[in-house]
Formats: sequence, structure tokens, C-alpha cells
Amino acid sequence: MKIGHNFFIRQATIQDLPKLVPIFDSYREYFKQEKNPQEVLCFLFAKFERLESVIFIAEKDNEIIGFAQLYPVFSSLSLQRVWLLNDFFISEDFRNLGVGKQLFSNVKEFTILTKPKGIELSVEHENKQAWTFWEKQGFKLDDEFRSYFCKI
Repeated sequence: MKIGHNFFIRQATIQDLPKLVPIFDSYREYFKQEKNPQEVLCFLFAKFERLESVIFIAEKDNEIIGFAQLYPVFSSLSLQRVWLLNDFFISEDFRNLGVGKQLFSNVKEFTILTKPKGIELSVEHENKQAWTFWEKQGFKLDDEFRSYFCKI
């Protein structure tokens, strides 16, 4: 899909790996992880090979400038799929240009076609800019369930 400033949004394929690895590594670096392009390549290759996730990319001039990665999870209570929007990143030079909004719009369109219960995501407590963005996209803070994490 074409959007302003000659950006394109589409679902990624395994052929996109060489262009996807650098931005995925930058995303990890943003969250204070060490750069490791070889491990990123192996990780992403496995996601494509095993059909474990769905990745959408935003491109400009044949360069990936943003991406979103969805994982399917399931609700036993509602007997439905839920999409976990686990990764969402726009390169710094392309923020506040509508790329994130359009990228999420494509993600939402895809998920609706799969008839899920909804989309779930987590945001860092201190990232107020992200809170604002996601709330504008229709997300609401969950006041029914408290999330926990156990490091193993």
C-alpha cells in the first residue's frame, strides 16, 4: 500500500531478511541490547521458516524504515486467537511522519481478516509517547488483568 512521502507498507517475506536485519538490530539496541546481526538473522529466519510470526514493513526507496511483528496467542476462555503485537519500530528519521499510524493501520486490517478476539501489546511504564500513540489507535489500559513476568 502506498502512503505519503513515497512510503510503502506490506507484509514481509523471507526475501526481505537482508534489509530487515539492520533495522531489527537497531530496534534491539534501542531497548539496550547488544547489536548482534548474526543472531538477529537466525532469529528472524526461524520466524519465517516456521511461520511463527507475521511481519509488516514500511519501506522508502528500497530501505526498511519501520516494522511490526505479530505473534499468534490464544485465549482458552474466549476460544479465540489474540494477536500479540510484540515488536513495533520506526527509524528515528521517519518518526512523526505518519509511518507508524499507517503501519498499524495495515496490521489492524490484517488482524481483522483473521477474526481474532483482539490485539495485545505492552509498553514500557516510562514511555509516555508510546502510550499516547497507542491510545490514539484505540488501545485501552487493561484494568481487568494484571500482567506478571517470571524470568527463568
